[in-house]
Amino acid sequence: MKKSYKTKTRDYILEFLSAHKNKRFSAKEIYDFITCDNKNINLATIYRNLQTLQDEGVLLKHQAADNDYATYQYIENSNCLAHFHFECKKCGKVVHLGAKETNDFLKMIKTKMFFTVEPQNTYITGICNDCKGVFFEI
Repeated sequence: MKKSYKTKTRDYILEFLSAHKNKRFSAKEIYDFITCDNKNINLATIYRNLQTLQDEGVLLKHQAADNDYATYQYIENSNCLAHFHFECKKCGKVVHLGAKETNDFLKMIKTKMFFTVEPQNTYITGICNDCKGVFFEI
């Protein structure tokens, strides 16, 4: 395994993403945030660090079929790779579906549709209750 180096850019990226754990950001959004504090970093360095952090399992990369850029989300542990994610189309908040519900759904898809789903790459989009102004418990 390649040794990773602790750099200022890496620290800036991790600081930003870990402070916003429940959202995903593009490399450009991360770059804009870091450079707004007059930090001299180029976009290629951001991309290189994002790839390294993804390889290390610190970030989850999501490439949607309907856009030409990837987004990144900080993950605290490997459990994030084993369940589905809901993402609000208005505010960008990401909510995690429980393991039992994810497993039940995966079994149903595999049994009835003969399809294997990769939960770490699965985002279900919609509008969260906060953005709809509706508050209820299921």
